[in-house]
Amino acid sequence: MKKTMFLLLVAVLLTACNNETKTTKTIVKSKGLPSELMLVVDREVWTTDVQDTLNAIVEAQVPGLMQAEKMFRVTRVFTRDYAPTHSTFHTILKVVLDKTLKEPITGTARDVNARPQLEVVVAAPDIDQLRTYLSRNAQRIQDLLSEAQIEFRVPALKKKYSKKVSDDLKEVLGMTVCVPENFVATKKGQDFLWGSTNTLQRDQNLVVYTYPWQGEDVMDADLFVQRRDSVIKLNIPGERPDQWMQTVREKDVPLIISRPRTIGGRQVLEVRGLWEMRNGALGGPFVSMARVDTAAAKVVVAEGWVYSPSTDKRDLLRQMEAALRTLR
Repeated sequence: MKKTMFLLLVAVLLTACNNETKTTKTIVKSKGLPSELMLVVDREVWTTDVQDTLNAIVEAQVPGLMQAEKMFRVTRVFTRDYAPTHSTFHTILKVVLDKTLKEPITGTARDVNARPQLEVVVAAPDIDQLRTYLSRNAQRIQDLLSEAQIEFRVPALKKKYSKKVSDDLKEVLGMTVCVPENFVATKKGQDFLWGSTNTLQRDQNLVVYTYPWQGEDVMDADLFVQRRDSVIKLNIPGERPDQWMQTVREKDVPLIISRPRTIGGRQVLEVRGLWEMRNGALGGPFVSMARVDTAAAKVVVAEGWVYSPSTDKRDLLRQMEAALRTLR
């Protein structure tokens, strides 16, 4: 009976994929720790080798960090044990078998039982098809879940943000951005702004800069790193003349992960990697977004980075990614 009721719920969610529907029921505030994920899975799925495939998706390491950190804090329950108390988690992944389906499918629904909330349902007619589908769509499922973690942080940033950083950015580049309130320091350059919390631990930083676009391929990661290091070297020097911030390399190869993405309806180059202070002891992870403003014939680059050697960095960096989403 419980199984039948759950599959009916899956059907409703799949029908409502990507649609915001009005409802008269009370929507409560969602719960869960930052980056927490509720995994709801059929026991008959979990007791097969598909468990390994699922773990590879939800327990993957965050790309571009110096130390290993998992993408999510995972709390798992079996479908038959799924209760109303679980339904208000902010991020839920449900993996089920449904013999009535002809082929595997992924459905998403937002704010079903709480706000903000994302529910992702992956369903397949049998275990073999589910295994193949999960393997082929691992990146897509990860993106859905991790993007939700970033999006959930945006409203809070828009309510409370550093007016100093936003005002200085508007003065330098005619743009605005919402970074955490504890950003207290800025440095202005030519078509460049650096904002920072200026702390010794859990230090968060933002840079935004532009440069002329002359038709080059902005999705070329090698060209991007060359330009990044040139701009950063000029604007973020160290205490000595032989020190400046740069992208970490190994045998002259930048340690980055890059891919073109569509974010907020815009085509951007996403670059994740490590930064270091040349001839210094500082370093940490960064994430950059580069896009072309064709009307102004400029490339716009927004980047967040973290320095926090004694703590985990996943959620600090995700907060910076949320700030990048507020750039206007």
